[in-house]
Amino acid sequence: MITEFPKRLLIDGFVYEKKSPHDGGGAYYDFKDNPSEITSKFICLYPNGELTYNWNGLEQKWNKTYSVIKEIV
Repeated sequence: MITEFPKRLLIDGFVYEKKSPHDGGGAYYDFKDNPSEITSKFICLYPNGELTYNWNGLEQKWNKTYSVIKEIV
């Protein structure tokens, strides 16, 4: 269970920056240079490690989970 959301996420070699809290208890992240039209807009990390992305205004489950291994300063 994630209790403190990191400022940055590293997923598939891309660094996502934390932007704002999510009403459902998670946090929004974005990465503008990601070549994927789908996951470059917004992703959301939830306390249980579930990742979602927004596509055409709908939140979709991303078949990935996330866990904090270590924080790099």
